[in-house]
Amino acid sequence: MVLKKWRFFRNSGLSTKGLWIIFSIKLGAGLFLTWVYSSYYTNRLEADIFKYFDDSEVMYNALASKPVDFFKMLFSIGNDTEYFFKTYYVEMNNWDPIYDTNAYNDSHTIIRANALIRIFSMGNFYIHTLAFTSLSMIGLTALFRSFKNLFQNKKGALAIVIFLIPSVLFWSSGALKESILLFGMGVLIYSLNKLTENRLSIKHYIYFVLSFALLFYIKFYVLLALAPCILGFIIVVKFKIKYPLAVYLSVVLFSSILAFNSDKIPPHFDFVETMVRKQKDFIRLAEVTEPGSRFELTKLEPTFIGIIKVVPEAVLNCFIRPLPQKGNRLIYLPSIVENITILLALFLALFSVIKKKVTLTWEAKNMFWFSLVFTLLLFTIIGLTTPVSGALVRYKVPALPFLGIVILFYLNFDYFTEKYSFLKFLK
Repeated sequence: MVLKKWRFFRNSGLSTKGLWIIFSIKLGAGLFLTWVYSSYYTNRLEADIFKYFDDSEVMYNALASKPVDFFKMLFSIGNDTEYFFKTYYVEMNNWDPIYDTNAYNDSHTIIRANALIRIFSMGNFYIHTLAFTSLSMIGLTALFRSFKNLFQNKKGALAIVIFLIPSVLFWSSGALKESILLFGMGVLIYSLNKLTENRLSIKHYIYFVLSFALLFYIKFYVLLALAPCILGFIIVVKFKIKYPLAVYLSVVLFSSILAFNSDKIPPHFDFVETMVRKQKDFIRLAEVTEPGSRFELTKLEPTFIGIIKVVPEAVLNCFIRPLPQKGNRLIYLPSIVENITILLALFLALFSVIKKKVTLTWEAKNMFWFSLVFTLLLFTIIGLTTPVSGALVRYKVPALPFLGIVILFYLNFDYFTEKYSFLKFLK
């Protein structure tokens, strides 16, 4: 009913039937995700899909006995005290993770989200799956609306790269951070588009600020990769810059200078040292837990040259891992096939660029560089710090729709859709 009545979905550019099909597929993926975690991660203390859900019960139980405590914890108001630690947080297993080098502990956000949903779910985990899946559906629909005008003849293909890339579909269809993350990203980019259309709308300012804050609290490093792209996008649109690439390169260069001098700038957050420490913590954790997909990662040196020389390796790892090799678990096969498909599509797109078969409009060029720069920045950040293929597959999910969009800009389907009628759904 919501998909049919809510104007946000009615104006999405997708039919109600199409939206229902996509949402049904996502719900199916959510049930499959639950089965995978139940079958392969039987220790609930280590299973992301359950551990934050279980911790949220401690917070939720305060609602009946001490509602003031519940709302203080929910909205982070005066809750960072010894009383709250001894009364509630000591009963949680993930409120304070062993290794935490983020600017903000994003575990708090996912626990709070589950505690809030418990008010309506009464502890039924499948209602949480429905709620998180709905959030990601809203975010991905917002992302689709942001790009649809640039793909008038490829809307079917656009829907596939935004909603149905296997990793995106799997990891954003359950009670995980990725669902909230994609919700925040979609709303942020949608509101950014609206604000740059010279339409003064208070609600879009509010959407932008709230989604920006949500990204800060759920995945700070994604916001770090997205922020230069947002700045570049605004400059290109507001000043009608003819060559967007020059703007994005300048913004990335400026951001890099800030990053390598961040310890000298209030609030003195040392980005370089944080990256080095994050990598060390992840390598140490991988050595202790011995995941089956661990690989060697070049150690970071806290210098400009030390980091820059490792960037190609970091980006390449995000494109090719997990590698097809002897001893691979069956669970990695979908990711391997996905990587191969993306690389083949990327090759075809590069061929079109070389042959100059596709010409982009100014608006399309702006969104192309926005998407490409964000993808490369996020791949760099996670590739520098993640020595486990299984984690890498999940962490790169926010970039995959944008990577798909980058490829889609230069893929020409006319020949195939004219020759094979069953491919007309790509248009």
